[in-house]
Amino acid sequence: MSESEIKKFKLEGKEGVNLLNSFEFVKVLNENNLSKLMIILALKKNQSENNNAVIIFEKPHFAQDDINSLLALNSQFEMDIQNDIYNKFKIFPLYPYNNIQVQLIYPATEQHIQKYSVQEMFFVSETIEDYNNLTLKFIEQTQLNLNWVYNILEHKKESERIIFEDPDPVNGFILLPDMKWDGQVDNLYALVIVHQKDILSLRSLTGQHLPLLENLRNKCYTALEEKFGIKREKVRAYVHYQPSFYHFHVHFSHIKYQSPAMPDRNIPLSQVINNLALFPDYYQKSTLEMVIRKNEKLYDLYKHKFE
Repeated sequence: MSESEIKKFKLEGKEGVNLLNSFEFVKVLNENNLSKLMIILALKKNQSENNNAVIIFEKPHFAQDDINSLLALNSQFEMDIQNDIYNKFKIFPLYPYNNIQVQLIYPATEQHIQKYSVQEMFFVSETIEDYNNLTLKFIEQTQLNLNWVYNILEHKKESERIIFEDPDPVNGFILLPDMKWDGQVDNLYALVIVHQKDILSLRSLTGQHLPLLENLRNKCYTALEEKFGIKREKVRAYVHYQPSFYHFHVHFSHIKYQSPAMPDRNIPLSQVINNLALFPDYYQKSTLEMVIRKNEKLYDLYKHKFE
């Protein structure tokens, strides 16, 4: 998406300009009925190269204020079932109660398309030898562009969304809302990106990173309580393995939040800190269980384990 397109969307979007009009549907990549989410592959019209786009459509959760307004709304309805005291019908409210949350990734790489496609999945036990000989090769070959991460760290983009920042170059980080968060407190989903650029993932952590992890954990809990009134006992803090991108980051979510992501990837931050406190080289020696998907290159490197 060009800067001019973004500017035009910001200025004119509410007046009827639809940023999605320039894309055409190709196929459904994935859907989740429980979370009312659908992910599609689309193509940019009149564009011959780099025209793939991944578009995520999601119905947002209801807020209490929305419910109060819907009860008072005089809108059209369509009756489905009337049986004694039980009624089922549809209502058709107008803006702002009929919104759909959209995430647009454009231009999308083949790795983006694979990431969001429904795929057959497998559990794999990754030894440290596997990591050094196979997984690192996968990271080198398929690492997604990290410009968006560096834009955040350098305050070039999304600085207005930052919830809290510790600018220390070693133990510092930025805490900001994840793009999947709809803004409701009970659905809190926040992302922490560390300032250090040489920590790829869980496997990179050693005992020397304990000050960073403890600083991150404590200050984020405090910031989330001060900003949103959420006590730390209501917040999950965890890392993914494998992560979706290889710059170390931590997820913070409300205990009520139901993520569409695979829960098998979630490793509690407290567990990571405890492991490193007991054994500083824990993640340089341990065998880690992970989930891999059939259509990604990592599967090709590990498929001999299934044969």
